[in-house]
Formats: sequence, C-alpha cells, structure tokens
Amino acid sequence: MGAGEFLTGHFKAFYSGHKASVPDAGKREFGVGEFGKKISRRHISFASDSELNSFLRERSPLFISYSIAYYDRPASSPMSSKGFLGADIVYEFDADDLKTECKQEHDSWSCPKCGSDGKGTVDSCPKCGSHVKKDEWYCPRCLEETKRQAFRLINFLENDFSLGSDISVNFSGNAGYHIHLRGDAVRSLNREARIELLDYLTAKDMDFSKLGFVESGKMFLCPFEAETSGWGRKLLASLIKLLSEGDAEKIAAFGGTTNRKAKDLVDNKELVLKTIREKGILFSIAGRKNKQFWEGVLGHLVNENALDVDRQTSADINKIIRVPETLHGGTGLLAKSISLGALKDFRPLKDSVVFSDERVKVFINKSPKFYLKGNGFGPFENEEAELPLYAAIYLVARRSADLVGV
Repeated sequence: MGAGEFLTGHFKAFYSGHKASVPDAGKREFGVGEFGKKISRRHISFASDSELNSFLRERSPLFISYSIAYYDRPASSPMSSKGFLGADIVYEFDADDLKTECKQEHDSWSCPKCGSDGKGTVDSCPKCGSHVKKDEWYCPRCLEETKRQAFRLINFLENDFSLGSDISVNFSGNAGYHIHLRGDAVRSLNREARIELLDYLTAKDMDFSKLGFVESGKMFLCPFEAETSGWGRKLLASLIKLLSEGDAEKIAAFGGTTNRKAKDLVDNKELVLKTIREKGILFSIAGRKNKQFWEGVLGHLVNENALDVDRQTSADINKIIRVPETLHGGTGLLAKSISLGALKDFRPLKDSVVFSDERVKVFINKSPKFYLKGNGFGPFENEEAELPLYAAIYLVARRSADLVGV
C-alpha cells in the first residue's frame, strides 16, 4: 500500500462520521489536492454543504480548499468568466514566518549544491550562497507565538474597526491560523480598500503628525488619551508603558541617544508622565533634537505593534484556502474551527488530532523530537518505530516516514 492510499483510506474513515460546512457553499470555487500536491484540480463547485460532504465521504481528497470569493458561476474557467460577486478577507499567520528561538532545535536545512547542512533556518547556504532545502517543523512554543500574533490581529479588528461579529478562526491543520472576515461590509470592499486596511494593520507609511505627535516650536507634542484612537492611542499607551518601565538602555537605543541622557529622562519619569497626561508635551532631550529623538522612539514602538501580515495573499481576492473542519494532507491534523472564546486555551498539536492510538510500524527517515496529543516522539533518523496511528499519519503525510510491512 502506498502512502497516498494509506492516507486516503484513513481520511475516508474520518469523513464518514464528520461534516464540514462553508458559508454560501454554492457560490464558492473549490480545489482539491493529492499526496504531495495541495492543489491538483480546481474550478469545482458544490450546490450545498450536503453535496460537499458527500464528495468528502466518497472521494476523500488529501487537501480541499475553497475560494474567499463568491461567484455566480464558481465552476467556470477562466477566472474572468465566473461572475465575481464579492469576497471575504482571510489573514494567515504561520509559524514558519516567525523567527522563534525553537527553530534552532527542530528545523534544519541542506544545500543540494555543495552538500552543506545545519540546524535552524537560513535563506541561502552560508558556504556557497545557493538556495537551500528547508525541513521545517512546528512545536507548541512556535505555534503559541503564532497564536499570539493572531490575537493581536483580532484586537485590531475588534477595537479599531468593530468587526468582532464578522470574525471566525480556524487552525490551518499545519503551521498556524486563518482569520476569516465575513459579512456584507467586508464582502463589498474593493482591492484598494483591502490594501488600505492592510496598510493600517502593517503601519505602512505611518505619519506621526496626523496622529498628534508633532513638533510645535521648541516642543514636541503628543495627543491626549481621551482625544485619540486607533494607532494614536496604541502609540501613546506604548510610550507611557516604555517610560513607566524605566529601561534607559532601551529608550536610548530607540531614540538614538546616550544611556546617560536617557537615564536623565527616566530619573524624572513621574514628571515626564504627568506632563504627557496633563499637557500633551514630551520632555526635551539634551543634545538631541526633540523631533528626531521622539520619532525614533515612536518608530520602534510602531514596529512592536504593527502586524507582520503577508500583503500579497491578504489582498488576493481569487485565492483559495483550506476548508475548515477538513484534514490537512501534509499532517493528518484537522483544520479545526475555533470560537474566539476558546482560542486562548486551544492546543493545536493536541486538540486537532483526530486519529486513534492504534499502533503502526513505520521507517522514519529523519525527524526532530515532535509533539502530538500531549506526547513527545523522537528524535529519529533512519530507524523503524511502532507509533500511534496519529503520529504515523503525521510522519507519512510529511514524507518523513514510510510504511513497514504494508
């Protein structure tokens, strides 16, 4: 039995007792994939969720995705013939986009050209400069950081745009989270409006003066908390927090001044904070122009607050994305829908495991220690092991292991 057949059989068993649902399924384009290929065929449509679930039970694709767009004729090809009706917005947050320290433990790379290899992640071979092959894995720590990024976006959408009721979340089944925005207000947004929203979330071309941080004569002014909102409120709160913490070295680095001069500011922080809150004035720094210093500090605070969102995929109205409550063909994990209230306590490498503890023998090419269902496995290299079905499926789907005696 080949790996694809092995996975398909278990996926079919799962779908026999599980249902997926897509809002306005009859207006969506779907795409399916096979072992090793996320999309092998698209321009598929289903009249309803019932028809979609019948397809999952009968065909059990290893990957299935649907369009964020709504179409009058979703199965038509080319794209221009579908009859575009509007689109959701989906933001993706994946652990492989984050520079977490745990990558040094579970990720590795190899250079096909010169044969060099190493742990961690690099963009090109440090020896010959060639493109490298990456072997990326995900652990509870990097997925927790990914969740933190997702929460930051949710806070933006809820607090700055009052879109809380339009948000739904699902684990991708692999490396992170998909944040879906639906509803009439979102569906009608054109590409320019979507880019404008992205610019806001990523703080592109931030103009401090428009937020109330402005030079006036010899003074540098800031907004009053009660009179600002959005980015102005975020930066003011971050600035007050920075000064309250009193880390002179950090303030000096942010503002491009000496530790001694920053310490003078910290030593008077109570007066500095009172002046900010009551007069909307930021104290001068000796030997440094107010505008340069405070805009330097604000620039760093923007970087700490801005979201690292993939601009190209977030603005693409023709993209297709994993159907929630379906299996990911590269891991065997469920792309699980999560309520906002349950997201904080959601454990992706435990709560999205759907297969049993039945024992399966596999030959493992190579894997770092990995975690599923609260259990740790490995590390392994060129060895046979008997694992629970869910761990065997995970490795086989990743192409890190082969079946033994099947």
